[in-house]
Amino acid sequence: MRALCLPLLTLLLMLVNTGAQAIVLVAAEIPPYVMRTKDGDPGGVTIEIIKEVARRLDEPLTIELMPLPRALAQTVHRKDVLLAPPVRSSQREHLYQWIAPILDEQFLIVSDRRFYPTPLQSSDLKPLDVGVLRHSFGQHLLKQRTGLTGQTVADERLNASKLKRGRIDAWVAAWNAILYHQQQEGSSTAKLVPGEILMRTQLFIAAHKDFPLKEAQRWQATINEMRRDGTLTRIIRQYNYQAPE
Repeated sequence: MRALCLPLLTLLLMLVNTGAQAIVLVAAEIPPYVMRTKDGDPGGVTIEIIKEVARRLDEPLTIELMPLPRALAQTVHRKDVLLAPPVRSSQREHLYQWIAPILDEQFLIVSDRRFYPTPLQSSDLKPLDVGVLRHSFGQHLLKQRTGLTGQTVADERLNASKLKRGRIDAWVAAWNAILYHQQQEGSSTAKLVPGEILMRTQLFIAAHKDFPLKEAQRWQATINEMRRDGTLTRIIRQYNYQAPE
């Protein structure tokens, strides 16, 4: 009798252990996409989208907030994590598994109306002081288009402050990041003069190259479902997100 019970017990344990898989999200702390709330919890438009995906998949979700350079490096070395919200680019293409786009965005040049009231073009930037976020896609675009490395900072809010005080002439970044940090600095967005659009692109959910394919396909299918049923649009509107026209 005992011999018959042992296989049954083993089968029951296997069934218990095949529950929902815990997902770890490595989130690059780039407001307004990913940021800490007043309580210190993860928030932002990207986090809300990912939480809804995990809810629909009935998967436990652990979110690890960290600076962008660390998030990019961590995902290269950790097979079990998702990454948000990187831009898919030629220099990153081979490093990650690109699961699905979640946000449309554009990178551009902006100036302060008091100092440069005419929209700046990339050809205007060489004699100017240009602010960029260190290791960001904006810095990559600036280097690619002009050969400039720019004045780098670790936080885009510093660029908003420097632009306001005339310590930089131009700022290259994602449009929604610019709007958010301009408001956080207490400056009117009406003071911004949008210049040349350097690229229209998308922000993604990505993963380690060896992240399980079936799990990646489940996340991709759920994001596509959220796009079809209007959930993505609803979440994005809650954050007053301005997608490119």
